[in-house]
Amino acid sequence: MLNSIFRKWLWASACITLVVLLLMTAAVSWLVQRNYYKQGMERLNEQSVYVEEAYQQHLSGELTAADFRKELKQLERENKVNISLVGKKVKFLKQDLYEVGVRPDVKSWIDTVSGGERIEHISKFRKEDNGTMLVVGFPLMKNDQVTAAAFIYSPSADVRALAEPIRRSIWLIALACAGPLILLLWLATRRFVRPIRQISEAAASIAGGDFSSRVHVTGQDELARLGDSFNAMAGRMERIEDQRRRLIMEISHELRTPLTSIRGTLQALRDGLLSGKEQEEFVELSLGESVRLGRLIDSIHELSAFEEHQIKFDWEQVDLTELTEQSAQQLRTKAESAGMRLHAQADERIVLRGDPMRLRQVLLNLIGNALEHNASGTEVCVRVERKERKAVITVSDNGQGIAAEHLPHLFERLYKAESSRTSRGSGLGLTIVRYIVQAHGGTIAVRSEQGKGTAFQVELPMTNF
Repeated sequence: MLNSIFRKWLWASACITLVVLLLMTAAVSWLVQRNYYKQGMERLNEQSVYVEEAYQQHLSGELTAADFRKELKQLERENKVNISLVGKKVKFLKQDLYEVGVRPDVKSWIDTVSGGERIEHISKFRKEDNGTMLVVGFPLMKNDQVTAAAFIYSPSADVRALAEPIRRSIWLIALACAGPLILLLWLATRRFVRPIRQISEAAASIAGGDFSSRVHVTGQDELARLGDSFNAMAGRMERIEDQRRRLIMEISHELRTPLTSIRGTLQALRDGLLSGKEQEEFVELSLGESVRLGRLIDSIHELSAFEEHQIKFDWEQVDLTELTEQSAQQLRTKAESAGMRLHAQADERIVLRGDPMRLRQVLLNLIGNALEHNASGTEVCVRVERKERKAVITVSDNGQGIAAEHLPHLFERLYKAESSRTSRGSGLGLTIVRYIVQAHGGTIAVRSEQGKGTAFQVELPMTNF
């Protein structure tokens, strides 16, 4: 296909260039010939002056009719022209010769010149002529009266013969330039098509599964911008593919742990290796692992639904202050059993438009993480406040904190900062929380310092629509 594009582009460019070159050469050739025609007309006009002077000398008696005719013949021989005089008042020699030469076939020329005007034409003087003539017509005057119409004409072929060497040289130069021009076009077309070829080859590589392919296009034109956009797209696809592979590996790892535990319990039960009390304990353990496995599968399914935009939200007016208090109350017993203090704060009643079930999910996840990953004696605070036209939810604790290198990755799928902190979690909760917050038009951020605690801050617009 690219070769076809290259050939088509080169062929089109070469045709356009050759046509332009042909037109320019033809135009220059025509201008050269026209210039020679103009010079030929000027030469005929110069000779017309001699005819007028000789005619005035004839009228004044300085030249006889015979001498006048000799002057005309000499002028014709020396300049290779033909002279015609049309008029009844002109007499030559002793005969009643009213005209010299032949009349032009175009009667309007005679009428125009007899009216006192000059004419210039490139045309046949008579139908019998073999080719066109350069014709100059001018009146011969006596006492301000036109007494005759004079015409001087010569074959235009003579002028073309003078211009022909130059015209031939012009065409030869044009032909000599055509080769280098086509070569330059070939090089330019090759350079122009090269980025397209690179993009096509890179696209084929990506289609084949190699997401590391990139194009190297320099410049500031549209092709360079296309190359940059393609590289950005390829980079995003590569990251998505890496995330997909990592997700599969992480899901496999997460599923392997409970399945291994359940399988070990079942094998022990089958082999009769457990006593009655141990059987009860291992069955309880397997039941817990199966519940954890079910939650992990549900979380994966829910995350997939969020990523595919298949989750439907039930929008309504939500009392965020009341919802926060209810969520804290729901987990207060768990906090007390873990030896922690959990309390909620709100300076005013804040109402916004949202999905109450999903917002409750956000609160329970953030509060639950704080309770799950901190030691006894930790204080967890949930605060709701208004900042300008935003509702701000802050879930903070004074626990062990999170290392700085883990903070940028907390919202990634299945990311676990520390195995000791997240051994019982799926690693998908914060990712789902981020999707819910973004669906409400809000943002979520985290601040943490090891040994001092962690704070998650959610900002939601007071009006979402």
